[in-house]
Amino acid sequence: GVWPRLFYCLRCGDLVAAKSILQQFGNSTNTSNDDTSHMDPSVSNIISQLAKLQQTQESIFGDSTNSNTRPAQPLQHSLLHPSPTMMQARRSVADLYERAKTRSQSSEMSMDEPFLYYRTACLAMLGGAESISEASTLVKSGLVKTVEDYLYASLWHAVHLADGASSSTVIGGAGGIGGGGGGGGLRKVSEAVARLSVLVNQWGPSYFEQDDTVNTNDMYTGASDAVAYAAQGGTVGGATPSHNKVPSSGGWAFALPLLATQQYAMALAYLAEAGGGLGLLQAAHLGVVMDVAGLSIGDFTLVERSVSQQTLLPMLVASYSASLQGVDAGAALKYLVLLSDKGKFVKEQVQRLLLETHQFETLAGAIQPDGSRSNAALDAYFSKKQVSTILVDAANHAIRVGKPADAAELLVLSGRFGALFELMNRELASYLNASTPEDFEKRQFWFNAAGQFHAIHLTPGRSYVQTTLDAEGNISLGNTFQLLMNLVVFFDRCRDQQWEPAWVLMDNLQLFPKTESEMTVKVEAFRALDNCVRRVFHHVVLAAMEALCHLFRTLKQSGGTAGGGGGGVSNTNQLNTMDQSLNEFRTRARLLVTFARLLNLPSLGDSDTYVRISQLEKNMM
Repeated sequence: GVWPRLFYCLRCGDLVAAKSILQQFGNSTNTSNDDTSHMDPSVSNIISQLAKLQQTQESIFGDSTNSNTRPAQPLQHSLLHPSPTMMQARRSVADLYERAKTRSQSSEMSMDEPFLYYRTACLAMLGGAESISEASTLVKSGLVKTVEDYLYASLWHAVHLADGASSSTVIGGAGGIGGGGGGGGLRKVSEAVARLSVLVNQWGPSYFEQDDTVNTNDMYTGASDAVAYAAQGGTVGGATPSHNKVPSSGGWAFALPLLATQQYAMALAYLAEAGGGLGLLQAAHLGVVMDVAGLSIGDFTLVERSVSQQTLLPMLVASYSASLQGVDAGAALKYLVLLSDKGKFVKEQVQRLLLETHQFETLAGAIQPDGSRSNAALDAYFSKKQVSTILVDAANHAIRVGKPADAAELLVLSGRFGALFELMNRELASYLNASTPEDFEKRQFWFNAAGQFHAIHLTPGRSYVQTTLDAEGNISLGNTFQLLMNLVVFFDRCRDQQWEPAWVLMDNLQLFPKTESEMTVKVEAFRALDNCVRRVFHHVVLAAMEALCHLFRTLKQSGGTAGGGGGGVSNTNQLNTMDQSLNEFRTRARLLVTFARLLNLPSLGDSDTYVRISQLEKNMM
């Protein structure tokens, strides 16, 4: 009969096929009276209008590319924008449905009307008066058997609730009903969809995931919580907790009803949470496609969407990107930049990718002999200036989390040599007087790193570092760097008890006064030193005094041995020379104590340090 075939055409959303069915039966000589006697012209009229609305699309609800043989072509009109003619035809069919419903309720279905259920269902769907999923006259029909049947029937009815007032109303968001239900014409549609979404959520995943892997007591009840968890910085998806087995549907059995009722955020969160690694992959990709299409990734509601829903997509993509970074940092980056409109979040995730993978050369390139940075993965998506900013921000974050070595590499790549020198100077000064094996290891690391940087970037012929420092007004940072490198060597010599080479180096650095007349000049020179040097200068003063003391003691002991025998004039000259050297050492020590007092070093407030400096000077009297 015509009614069953017509019903299943409506069930598929293919009104072009429905029109063809009517034409076939209208022209057929074998059409039974049972079919044609109940085919009112208003039915043919509404089907013709709907077929015209569908045009060449596969379905009246959506677009088709005809198996990728043509570009996507959106419909000019939709069921949400019914014309006055269509509204009139719909009301006529709705009247037919009411009469059919009254007839079926007043008498049992007779044998000469074998397709009464199908006819009633078709009239209900075309007239939009009632959903066939809730029509009392169709309870025993068996036409709504599955969850999919129920959702389809409910949504079909919902879109038929739009009236003529909606024809001038812009629907909120591509493909969506809109947060507040749009104008008056869409209000009933919005309420129907919202009601259906509440039902789907109340039923929960256990209702849809019909397999043995679902624990109906506590499994997957956290699907909605995943949204809030993502907003707080948690990773959605990833490794599924041990007590959560992946359902046989991979999470789609519940995700599809959620999507059908425009619960987009919950659907993606549940899919990522319940589907394990594959679910995360699917949720991330689906979310990106929806975002590109202009859909707001949130849950449809008659009230405002929460902030947590707005952060879900970035967290999904970031989580999926993180799952790739161990294998392919470049591929992980490609997913992050899909969220280019998320600005700050994307750059923060790129920084995370840099620091967690250490794939600096893959992502940011390398420094060329002329000082420029070679192109790498980041340059495909960001300008040179943006890449430099990202590298600097990543370096600053590395410093905050205690990874200065990573920060140094990133600053080199960024070309911000002033910031790099500040970092190296700070680290060299911090471990200048290392006293523990751990601190000594760190000092050695930074000394080696600084030496390597010097050998690569400060060799003759390579002036880009000096040019950059000069342009930044940071030439003094380079001078501080040279001073600290020499001070590290000085402390190493002191540690190895190479007192004479240590003092010679210190004397050449010209940090301390040699005469009273130099005192003021050297005090002013100290005040011009970088703050990182001034903070540790008391260690330098103390080490210099120790070197002087050891040289004094050694010379005095050697003089006592030399004066024990004869030698006449030669021995006398030797003793005079020795006395002169001892006096010079005493003078330098006295000047050093005076210099230290004039500096008013904060660290000299430590009485132990000051006492040691003074005591060493007294030992030379």
